[in-house]
Amino acid sequence: MTTLGLVDPDRLALFRYGVITWIDKDGFPFSVATDFILSENGEILLKKPSVPATMTGGRVGVLFNHITGIPTGGYTDRRYMLVWGTVSEDKGFLKLRPEEVSEWDEKILPFDKLCAAAVPQGKRYLESIQPSIDA
Repeated sequence: MTTLGLVDPDRLALFRYGVITWIDKDGFPFSVATDFILSENGEILLKKPSVPATMTGGRVGVLFNHITGIPTGGYTDRRYMLVWGTVSEDKGFLKLRPEEVSEWDEKILPFDKLCAAAVPQGKRYLESIQPSIDA
């Protein structure tokens, strides 16, 4: 596991790039794709984006994802890992300090079972907003 024990480096190594998302100084969300490496001691080092970015010290989300298209239509081999945390500059990279992680891999949990597992959460959400819909 990485420094905080939240991210499995073997699973993270299955991805080729990440998409960093943060709130810019004007309050707008901004996203950019970047490469990353895993250091020998399990740190996630993101390549600094070429766009000027003010994200150091702030909260960021980094989405690592993979999907393979099927020539006849549809997709397979879908998986993602979303890591929330903070970044700091480290020798030309952005070191990601994970605080929260969510992930899904259809080889572990098929899509139909993922949807079924999400139904209770969706139902609770819809029940919570029903009063505002009725108004």
